[in-house]
Amino acid sequence: MIARPRDRGKAVGVAGVVAAVALVTWPVASIAPGVGADWSWVAGLAYAAEHGMRFGDQIVWSYGPLGFLDTWYGPSLYYGDVLALSWLYVALLHVLLALALLTALRRALPLAAAALVTAVVVTLVRDLAPALGLTWCALALTRPDDAPIRAFPLALGALTGVALLGKLNVGIELLAVALVTSAARPRWRDAFAFAGALAAAAAAGWLATGQTLADVVPYVRNGMQIVAGYAAAMGTADAAHAWALAAALALAGLALALGWLVTQGLARRVRCGLLALALVYAAFSFKEGFVRQDGGHLEVFFGDLLVLFAVLPLQRRPHLLAPALAALVAGVVAIGGVLGAHHVVRRLNPVANVAAVADQARTLVSPGRQDALTADLRGRLQALYRITPRIRAAVGGRPVMFWPFLFAEAAYAYGLDLRPLSSFEPYGAYTPALDRLGARMLASARAPARIVRADVAAIDGRDATFEAPLATLQIFCRYRQLLTEDVWQVLARASDRCATPRPLATRVVRWGQPVPVPAPRSRDALVLVRVEGAGPQGLERLRTLVLRPERRWIALGARRYRLVAATAADGLLLSAPPRLDYPGAFALAARPARIAVGRDGGEPGGTLTYRFEEVPLRPIPAVARAP
Repeated sequence: MIARPRDRGKAVGVAGVVAAVALVTWPVASIAPGVGADWSWVAGLAYAAEHGMRFGDQIVWSYGPLGFLDTWYGPSLYYGDVLALSWLYVALLHVLLALALLTALRRALPLAAAALVTAVVVTLVRDLAPALGLTWCALALTRPDDAPIRAFPLALGALTGVALLGKLNVGIELLAVALVTSAARPRWRDAFAFAGALAAAAAAGWLATGQTLADVVPYVRNGMQIVAGYAAAMGTADAAHAWALAAALALAGLALALGWLVTQGLARRVRCGLLALALVYAAFSFKEGFVRQDGGHLEVFFGDLLVLFAVLPLQRRPHLLAPALAALVAGVVAIGGVLGAHHVVRRLNPVANVAAVADQARTLVSPGRQDALTADLRGRLQALYRITPRIRAAVGGRPVMFWPFLFAEAAYAYGLDLRPLSSFEPYGAYTPALDRLGARMLASARAPARIVRADVAAIDGRDATFEAPLATLQIFCRYRQLLTEDVWQVLARASDRCATPRPLATRVVRWGQPVPVPAPRSRDALVLVRVEGAGPQGLERLRTLVLRPERRWIALGARRYRLVAATAADGLLLSAPPRLDYPGAFALAARPARIAVGRDGGEPGGTLTYRFEEVPLRPIPAVARAP
C-alpha cells in the first residue's frame, strides 16, 4: 500500500522531532579521554580492540571484545578507527532510544509534551542499550494484534548479540527482557528471528574483533565467573549517599504500582509481561546502582528508572499521568541529589550538547584534529606516569605487564607491547578460577618478559600483595628485579625458584581472633596462609544475590585491609626472607607476627580455618641471565 501524503508528512515531522531531540540531548560531552582511575581499563579496551587481543582465556573482564563500543565514559579518542566505531554506535543507540521513547510517550501525551519528556529522559539515562531494549519490548507487548513487527525481533536480537560481546551483564539483561516478551506474546516466527539476529550479530562481532571459535566457550564460562564474583569482591557502600537506598526502593515500588494500574484492562498475559519487564529491568538496574554504590552507579539506577516512568503510561489514562510525571521529576531530583544540581543542569544544556556533537563530528573526519588530540593526551599521560628512558630501555619491545593495575594508559602513551593479566586488572581476579587463569598465564610461554610494578595503594583499601594471590606467587617465584626508579620497579622473567608448598600449621579459630604466623622450618622459604570459611554463608548468600555481602577484612598486625574472601583460600603471601624478597618499598611480604580475618557488621557464627604453608626457595639465578 502506498502511503498517503498526510501519513508521509507525519512521518517526516516525527523524524524531524527525533533528530532535534537527539541533537539537543547528545550524551557525549567530550571524546578527549581523562587520565587516572577507571580510564586505565577504558584505555585497555581500546588497546585490545586496536591490537586484536583475544578474549576468553587470555582476557576476562566485565567487558568483552566489543566493550570498547560503549564504555563507562563513552567514546574516547585513543585510536581513530576505534573512536569512529564507538561514536557511531552510541549515536545509533541514542537516536533509536529517542525514537522509541517518543513513540511510547505519544500514546499518552501530545507530540510537544512527549518530545520534552523524551529529551529529559534520554539526556539523563546512562545505560542506553537496556533502556532501548525495555522500550522496544514494552511497545511490542502493547501493539495491536494485527500490527506487523517484523523489524522488532531482528533489531532486539542484533542489539542483544552486540551487548553480549560488549558488557556481559547488559547482554544478559537484554536476554531476560526478550524472554519475558516472548513468553507474554509467544510467536515462533519472532523467536526464530530474534535468535537468528542474535547469533549473526554475535558471530560477526566475534570474528571481526579477531576472536577464534575456540575462545567462545571460555568466554562464556569465565564471563560467568566475573558475574558471580563481582558483588563480593567489588561491592561498596558510600555513607554520603545512605539516603539513596530508601529513595530507590520507594521509586521502584511506585514504578511497579503504576505498572499495575496502567495495565488494567489488558489481557492477563500481556499485563503480566509488562509487569515482569518492569520488575526485571528494575532488578538489574538496582544491582548496577547499589552493588558498587557511588555517585556514578547511583546515577545509572535513577536514570534507568526515568525510562520506566516514561514507558509505563502507554495508553491515555489522564489520572495516572500526573503521578508518573511526578515520579519522573523525583528521579531527576534524585540524580541531582547524588551528583549535584549543576550536573543535571549541565547535562540538560541544549546549546552545549549541540556544540559537542558538532565538534566531535568535525574531529571524526579530520585526521589532523585527531593527531593533535592524541599528541596532547600522550603528553598528559607521560607527565602523569613519568616512565624514564632507563625504564623504557629495560622494557624495550618486549611484552610487558603492569602491576597492581592494568595501566593501559601508560602502555598507550609510551608505545609499549602490553600483555595484561588474564583478568585484565589484577584486582579483577574475583574468584579462584580467574586467579588460576592469571597464574597459568604467568607460568606459561605467554608470560610477559617484563613486569613493571608501581608502589601505589590498591583499590578499596585492599593490600596489593593479595590481589590475585596465585598470580602474585608466580611473580615472586619467576621474576627478578632489574631496576627501580621513583615509584617504579622493573622485573625480568627468569627460572622458577619456588619448590612445592608443604603444610606448616593449621589453626581453627573464631572470626576476628588473632592468629600467630608460624616461622618456616626452612631458612629460605615463604609462608602462605589459606583462609577457609570466610565467604558468605546461610542467609548472607541470599543478600549477595540481591545486593552484596558484608565487607571482609584482614588485619596484618595493626593494619587492616579489605579481603576478597573468594580468593583468600588461594594462598596469601605473608612472609619471605628479606634478602630473597624484593627490596624496600617493593617487598611483597609484609611479615606480620599475627593476622586476623573479620567481617563488618558483626561477626557471624562459626569458625575460620587458617592453613599455613611454606614454600622452599631455590638459589636465585643471576639477573643478567634473565631474557
